[in-house]
Amino acid sequence: MHVYLPATTTVFYVLQVLCVVSAQKVPASVLSAAIDLLDASHILHLLDVVDAFGHVSVRNPVNSSQFLMTFAIAPALATSQSIVTYEVENATAIGLTFNSSISGAAVPTGFAERFIHSEIFKRFPDVLGVVHSHTQEILPFANQDGVKLVSQIHTAPSVGSEGAPVFDVRKLSKNVLPDNQLHDLDIRTEALGDALARTFSSDSQVVLMRGHGMALRAPSLREAAFDSFYIKQDATVQLQGILLGGGKAPLGLNKREVTDTATDTSNRVDRAWSLWIGQVDTVELYTNDLRKSTDPD
Repeated sequence: MHVYLPATTTVFYVLQVLCVVSAQKVPASVLSAAIDLLDASHILHLLDVVDAFGHVSVRNPVNSSQFLMTFAIAPALATSQSIVTYEVENATAIGLTFNSSISGAAVPTGFAERFIHSEIFKRFPDVLGVVHSHTQEILPFANQDGVKLVSQIHTAPSVGSEGAPVFDVRKLSKNVLPDNQLHDLDIRTEALGDALARTFSSDSQVVLMRGHGMALRAPSLREAAFDSFYIKQDATVQLQGILLGGGKAPLGLNKREVTDTATDTSNRVDRAWSLWIGQVDTVELYTNDLRKSTDPD
């Protein structure tokens, strides 16, 4: 007996098979990193940290001079066939991570701001995960000089007790941002990415970007996603505290509290990640075909 499937169904199953075959050709650690990349993209959309814009990346666990990131696509729509391997040195696309037949110039257009990721990875060898978002809640602290965003809650020690630094393209020299280059706040060049990476402070894992959003570094992609969400929460708490206190700065965490709360971050990340995976798996919009192709029957 012959069973005829609709064309769309056939294409879906073919892609699923190709995904499994491709996944078997990469090291297990790369597959694991790519699974986290897709999950982080979907989770941050679910949590309203990113929308149609924003992106995440992870350093290649078998080659530290490379990183994985999707091409220019809304994070919620990312699948295995969106993932590209890039060079840290110059953010050049090497090829699709799970489709070796597509490489170099054939790779779909990448994010213009992939230099945020390449330059952070370049400057900080211990960083394994990067997030860039346009999270609205942090912008009040990026768009004025009077009040710095500081850690307000024990789940956001990544902000720091001394205030998250702010990157402002207006303050850059013309060597970094020439007059004949777009002044649209996007990080479109290595020079701009390098200037952003140099803005990080030892006290904070996040840089706020005036009129734009934030960039965040972390020792793992899961932690970067976790921190991104709780930085958003932290900004909300601080702004509400200022309003409730009649304009006075809320207490916030001191240096000792920031240091001590950071020691338990990994446990918090694991608990939150399990919850968030359960949530995104119930939403049809999100497809992590890599994780589902490796799940036991």
